[in-house]
Amino acid sequence: MSSDVLEISYTGDILAHRRCPRAWSYEKLAGFHPYEQVQAMEGRLIHHAMEWLYNQRKTTNAMPTSAELEAKLLHYYRVLYARGIRTKFTSKKETIARILGNIYPGGQPHPIVATAIEGAQHSEYEIRTVRKLIEGDFAGKKRLMLTGVLDLVVQLDQPILYPRSWTWTDPQLLTGDATGAPIQAAEGDWEIWDYKGVQADNTFLDDYVRQLVTYAALFEERTGRLPNRCVLFFVNEQKDERQLLAIPITPEICKAGIDWTIEQARLLRQSELSFQKDPLSASSGSLEGGFTQELLAQCTACGQRFDCSGYINKLGDPHHNDVRRSNVAKN
Repeated sequence: MSSDVLEISYTGDILAHRRCPRAWSYEKLAGFHPYEQVQAMEGRLIHHAMEWLYNQRKTTNAMPTSAELEAKLLHYYRVLYARGIRTKFTSKKETIARILGNIYPGGQPHPIVATAIEGAQHSEYEIRTVRKLIEGDFAGKKRLMLTGVLDLVVQLDQPILYPRSWTWTDPQLLTGDATGAPIQAAEGDWEIWDYKGVQADNTFLDDYVRQLVTYAALFEERTGRLPNRCVLFFVNEQKDERQLLAIPITPEICKAGIDWTIEQARLLRQSELSFQKDPLSASSGSLEGGFTQELLAQCTACGQRFDCSGYINKLGDPHHNDVRRSNVAKN
């Protein structure tokens, strides 16, 4: 790849950097990997499961059994574990049981899962798109390559009624709120879906919405077709009516998504250059929210927490068990 290209993954770079620039810098630039990656294991298992369910349904014309899905999840778990991906749960059994219980509660496909698998056409679509950058903002990098994988869904039989939707409060800043305004999909609608292993209301909801908006814009660039909407599926949300969130898409919102993403790439590049000069300069805590409860769950599993001044200050005790190196049971 040309040395003037800045290659960035939306999930692995932009979202991770916004969650914590320090953790991203050590993992991406110095090769350190946290002992656990909170939600990474679960999120990847969910994506694998949905893709496998659709392929099996298409091949056999029948939904797989709970036992078949469990066997596949166990296989995926072993593969991810061998790659160094861990989970915040204490055992493989607990992790698999949680995911299986949400996708196949009581041994049967969840109604939303069944509708999404049986009534739509799915395909994974890989994005690799290059954009020109403004001179001088990226320290020698003139082009940005954004990469990611999205799930394209075409509504066929029994189009979904979405009980919750995203209402834009400021389309230019890409801010909004999840509301109870329903949206009815129509046959033939094209949608971009993403599966999240978190609750429906969480600290990073705005970022998840911006991610899908950007994916929609990049998809239109590659195919010439703007999706009808984007959809977030919160698989681990316990209230059925809150599991799906439909996000309206317009050309103006897509442009704002690209502009916002390029700005995140600039901030990321700044962190990279600063870390190269002085690794101790990397700031900890999320770019917007400091140390939220969700981020603290990641902090307690981060291998670089022992000398993280931000986390130690948040704990309020430099000798706290979570950062005490002699705490063998924890470490």
